[in-house]
Amino acid sequence: MLIDAFADDWIELLVARAADLTPSKHLYILLDGAFVPGLHKILAADRKALMFASLPGCTEQTEDVSPFIFLFLPADKNLRALLRRCERWPMVSAIETSETLQGLANRLSAWCVVEADGQRFNFRFTDTRRLPAIFGTLKPEQRAWITGPAGRWSFIGRGGRWLNLDVISSSEGLATDPKLDALQFAALVEDSFADELMALLVDRGHDLFRYPSKAYALVNAAVHTASKAKLNEQHLVDWCEWLWVNGQSLDNTAAALALATWRNTYE
Repeated sequence: MLIDAFADDWIELLVARAADLTPSKHLYILLDGAFVPGLHKILAADRKALMFASLPGCTEQTEDVSPFIFLFLPADKNLRALLRRCERWPMVSAIETSETLQGLANRLSAWCVVEADGQRFNFRFTDTRRLPAIFGTLKPEQRAWITGPAGRWSFIGRGGRWLNLDVISSSEGLATDPKLDALQFAALVEDSFADELMALLVDRGHDLFRYPSKAYALVNAAVHTASKAKLNEQHLVDWCEWLWVNGQSLDNTAAALALATWRNTYE
């Protein structure tokens, strides 16, 4: 699993939010289906919207990994069972908006594929590890296109608790052919680097800690410290692996001291 265990009350907090909605607002759940393929099949076709459904050549296999949204109904026990299957995956967002299910699906689907540097790629804003950096990197008008009249967009963060994006409700329409500039793309590539290193360390046979959020903090500190010290790129993975096994330091200061020890021993 990629993030910490979800807080015990995470679904109950959704129930409380649904109870507090004004009549003009709806509470939708947005899930990244790539983490639990086929999960959408629990829901009837008229109760969900698959965001990849509008892509050219979409197949059943493509639908099974598609992000999808549905209206949260507190009394529906099947929905609770579905949500429980999302535990410890970075795949859960909750959006409060006045839009219809299909209206919101159309708005979000426009962002599933974006262009950067002349190439089109899958824009994984439904992966909640990526979502904060994505939202922070978008320009104000781009944020308005992706959120529209939403008054609140929450997501389960790395620590297993609900966090909120700083959304501003807007009357903007849908995006058409969204693009990222070079600086935006570079920032998002940099944001994913620590997770890529974590995956590499797992491939080397290392287990994630009980709290993956702490593992991420460790690797992030290792990368920050290595960059500041201008560590040779070919040594970066070895340094991260050493800190993972021996140091388990979570802050930049402790990681800097550990780096000095590692360099004296291994370089």
